[in-house]
Amino acid sequence: MAKRAHSILAPSSKEWFYCGYATRFLATKTEETTEASEFGSECHLLAEYYIRQSLKLEDYDSESLLTADELKTSFKHYSEEMERLANGYANYVISTVDYEAKRTGEQPIVLIEQLLEMDYAPDTHGTLDCGIIAGDTLTIIDNKTGFIKVTPFDETLNELNSQLGIYGLYAYKCYKDFYPIKNIRLVIYQERIHNISEYSITSEELEKWERERLIPAAKEALSEDPKANSGVWCRFCPGRNSCRKRAEDALEAVKEVNKPEFITDEEIEAILPKLDSVLSYIDSIKEYCLKKALEGKKWKGYKVVESVTKRKISDEDAVARILSDNGYDPFAPKKILSIIDLQKMVGKTQFNDLVGSYIIKPKGQAVLAPESDAREELIINKEMK
Repeated sequence: MAKRAHSILAPSSKEWFYCGYATRFLATKTEETTEASEFGSECHLLAEYYIRQSLKLEDYDSESLLTADELKTSFKHYSEEMERLANGYANYVISTVDYEAKRTGEQPIVLIEQLLEMDYAPDTHGTLDCGIIAGDTLTIIDNKTGFIKVTPFDETLNELNSQLGIYGLYAYKCYKDFYPIKNIRLVIYQERIHNISEYSITSEELEKWERERLIPAAKEALSEDPKANSGVWCRFCPGRNSCRKRAEDALEAVKEVNKPEFITDEEIEAILPKLDSVLSYIDSIKEYCLKKALEGKKWKGYKVVESVTKRKISDEDAVARILSDNGYDPFAPKKILSIIDLQKMVGKTQFNDLVGSYIIKPKGQAVLAPESDAREELIINKEMK
């Protein structure tokens, strides 16, 4: 089956859900792939293969039946890490299916990479990673391969993750007439940072969310004069470099920080959440200006220069031979390989068994981060102050 392009109000895009004006940028967005997105797509395909093989699920859309080795060979980014991530997710799905079968006494309905048609906006659709229907419960599992922690309920925004909410809603709508679904369990599986988080919601609550949040957000985004609203969702918006609202809010935050008089702790706490947005905006502007300069744009007072680099030897064998012929020893004492290279040579399990006790991780510097950050909070003592 040919892959369909993302719709303007795709469930995977948070921009339009929180900022209606983002639709203006999303409408002109061109499909771009990165190494990270390619890695994620391939990892999903490998995990899907393992799940279908283990649960003996037929893939009626598959044009050809590849073996696991053939599939891996076709990948551009296959690695041991991809294997670990795909296996971790596949094992989680399989164990969840097994648990639900034991809980209900019946074999669950399993949906893998299921295309869902959606009607909250024209020509809208999305692909569900995994759906499991068992008894009165629908479990939605979204596999993430990134490093940024994602949760089905965003504590910072105090709101349901819009992507998970939409997937849960339309999977429920698609199957509610055939199965007595009353509860929807939304799960984020993120093997890369050991994050498995879930949030449960009733079908009535999800339909209320549709009426009160999803439909109004879609209507605003599709209106003739949608409102602009900046926030953390700007990070991936295609208009992040040229959005006037984002610029105005960033400059306003800077003005608050730049007050000459002393400010209170309460005022600082109000400013802190805005600082990352300001820094992100600054980086976006610099990125945009460089891109335009490389295209020929001349910015007043600035020029494109080459970054500072360290010298390197272009042909180490030739240099070593010439210096050796002239009586010099160009070789330093042998150095041990890096941890990553050693693990590749020995194997991760064997490496940990043999020398794991000699591997240490230096303490990082203390940094201030939002409470939603995946890292554990440091216990502050006098020595750290």
